[in-house]
Amino acid sequence: MRTLGIHTGRFRFESKEKATAAAERVPDERHAAEVDRECLVVFVSVEKEDEESPVSVAAQLAADTLERAERLGVGTVVLYPYVHLTDSPSSPRAAMQVLDEVEARLAEPPEGEGVEVIRAPFGWYKAFEVSCLGHPLSEWSGRYRPGEAVESAVVKAGVEKRRASEFSRFVIVDLEGEAHEVTPEDFAACPVFAKKEAVYDLLRQFVSNELAGGVVTEGPPKHIAYMRRHELVDYCDVSEKGHYKWYPKGLLMQKLILDYAAQLARDWGAFEMKNPLVIRGDHNVVGELMGEFHERDYIVDGGRGVCYLRYASDPLAFPFMQSVSFSYKQSPLKVYEEATCFRNEQEGEVSGLKRVRNFMMTDMHAACASEQEAREQYELLCFMFADLMNDIIASGRWVLGWEGTNEFYEANRDWLLSIGTRMKVPAFFKLSPRMTHYYAIKNEFQSITQDRANIQVSTVQWDVKDGERFDIGFIDEDGRKHPCPVIIHASSFGSIERTLCAILENIAVSADRGRTPMFPLWLAPTQVRVIPVSEKHLELAVQVGDRIAALRVRADVDDRDETVGKKIRNAEREWIPYVLVVGEREESSGELTVRTRGQKEQRTMKLEELAEELRGETEGMPFRPVPLAKLVSRRPTFFG
Repeated sequence: MRTLGIHTGRFRFESKEKATAAAERVPDERHAAEVDRECLVVFVSVEKEDEESPVSVAAQLAADTLERAERLGVGTVVLYPYVHLTDSPSSPRAAMQVLDEVEARLAEPPEGEGVEVIRAPFGWYKAFEVSCLGHPLSEWSGRYRPGEAVESAVVKAGVEKRRASEFSRFVIVDLEGEAHEVTPEDFAACPVFAKKEAVYDLLRQFVSNELAGGVVTEGPPKHIAYMRRHELVDYCDVSEKGHYKWYPKGLLMQKLILDYAAQLARDWGAFEMKNPLVIRGDHNVVGELMGEFHERDYIVDGGRGVCYLRYASDPLAFPFMQSVSFSYKQSPLKVYEEATCFRNEQEGEVSGLKRVRNFMMTDMHAACASEQEAREQYELLCFMFADLMNDIIASGRWVLGWEGTNEFYEANRDWLLSIGTRMKVPAFFKLSPRMTHYYAIKNEFQSITQDRANIQVSTVQWDVKDGERFDIGFIDEDGRKHPCPVIIHASSFGSIERTLCAILENIAVSADRGRTPMFPLWLAPTQVRVIPVSEKHLELAVQVGDRIAALRVRADVDDRDETVGKKIRNAEREWIPYVLVVGEREESSGELTVRTRGQKEQRTMKLEELAEELRGETEGMPFRPVPLAKLVSRRPTFFG
């Protein structure tokens, strides 16, 4: 980073026009300033090498500037982006990250008094007038290079401060819609938790996790053992932590969940699209959406400037929606995307499938022409996701979390509370005095895991900023375009990885309660295992397996040279829902001997009866064939 500093008695600037597509979007009042008192004007050029450690160069500049301000007795500093000091500029987003960091450290330094900071907009041609005071210390230059890692002042003084103070009001709502105000100190005494319904124990745990710091667990989450034991997902030695490899059985589950999400989106009325993974670093409107704190960015550089791997579909979905022309008659505009996303989570935060760095999100958006239209879509999605939670995760084993502003809550209180009562689920609201994100309210469908942590599966959000920010609008009856007042964000599955985690964790909960652990039938990699009594019955077993598979059932045949008893035990270890043993009796009678997982007694059924039972249990759910060879002997072992 290179700088030029001037101690001036008066300084003024005025923005004229954008110099780049990455020009910073700031309020009108920030485009001009007239400082009629002594100040230090620091012209700043952030360089490409600074991207290695932007916090360290910012810390150096802030420390030197504060020392000079104290020596000269000056209480105001003007930060002025000035690319002309270097022939190797950084990406625009990196430059703004450094400027953010310098501003935070000047205003609230780790030690001592801060100064008033005035910041000229980045990426604009600006006129300026300066009146240098002309003494030996009135002009200086600086050169700063990336050095030791320094804790970010933006994160330390900004994010943590905001997290601590963002939510100042907390409300617990029971199944009848009665609201109870609580605090982090007294929430445990809320009368809701004295009610007998089991879901209130889940709500108590969720509220405790949110207000009292959660739970301390011993050992890894249970789903990790399950995902490896059943050869679903595993760590990848040649990648970094938080990036997983999916084996055939796990990939089948992933695709079935995606099939469910795609059908849900079609039923809702959305069309599907696909956007790139990479976001240009010099597109500042997208940069605003991505947020002012960049500690979770995945940065890539293909030789044409810094880019970022997308953290969600929004940064590319919104420019897509911006280019779509639709009228009030075609509103709401509904889009759906299966979005591969990346978040550079901190090392200690990555845990099994619960929090990963690369994941698949099923994202849904509705650009609405009116608030009434937005309400209708918000409700519709909430009820769709309630069915999703009950059908896929665990019926009755989830609660609803809300985050939003006091203003929106008070203006829409009865409506918001009614959503939970109609879904027959209790809720917990965290409210703040101001809007810190693009949404005025959002909810999160939370599943409680075996170790008492919580996992968000679905979410619905009320976005009041991005219609105007991205110029996403509808054409009215007179042919005029208006920005959409609300865009509904929704994710049926915030990540497929978290969804599988929640499913496996709820299986662990059932096992703790004495129930036989098993996959949901529609997700089971093998739904029916056919076991021949002896080798001479193998042909019959294959014929039975083929007939079952033709009825859209995942069936395989254990043709290994082992005893029937051992094959049955192997099927038990694999959690196979139905096991059929076929021999001479079955061949002569035309009936099947059926062992159903979790039931001690065998049943005798005709194949058509079995197929009808399976169809009844999986009705409405997607189907795909077995992911491995039909004959078990031909399958490899993925874990040594």
